[in-house]
Amino acid sequence: MSNNVINKVYSNIKRIFYHHHTEEQKPASIHKPETSKVKTCPITGLDISMQPKNSKFLSYTGVKWYYDNDSQTYENILEPVLKKSWKYKPLKDQFKEIAHIVRNKDSNPRNNIKRVLNRILSENNTLFNNAKLIDKNKLKEVGLNDF
Repeated sequence: MSNNVINKVYSNIKRIFYHHHTEEQKPASIHKPETSKVKTCPITGLDISMQPKNSKFLSYTGVKWYYDNDSQTYENILEPVLKKSWKYKPLKDQFKEIAHIVRNKDSNPRNNIKRVLNRILSENNTLFNNAKLIDKNKLKEVGLNDF
């Protein structure tokens, strides 16, 4: 595989998972509706206007739409997030897993911080009160304002 292809794959993965956008990497939908306000997934930056109006993230429907209508976006952005073990499963299962991975990219960091903070702040695991050592913004982010 050439370095150019590898670099493109890694830049797409970084864009999806880490939100590191440079000017040339900013997510842009290939299919823009005529309305000025395009509904996009906050994780992938892809257009999700083909999904139900209450959708926040790219869902099974959106992944299937990209597979059927925009194979380049599917192959370059969505398919690489699957682990090797998922590549041989039925397409329906792959679409569900891609949507699941996208949703988890939003909720996992928040839930992981909350789990760690709850463990640190648990009084039966520590000798001293550690609440003063934790950044107040992190506590607010996970809903632990009472410390």
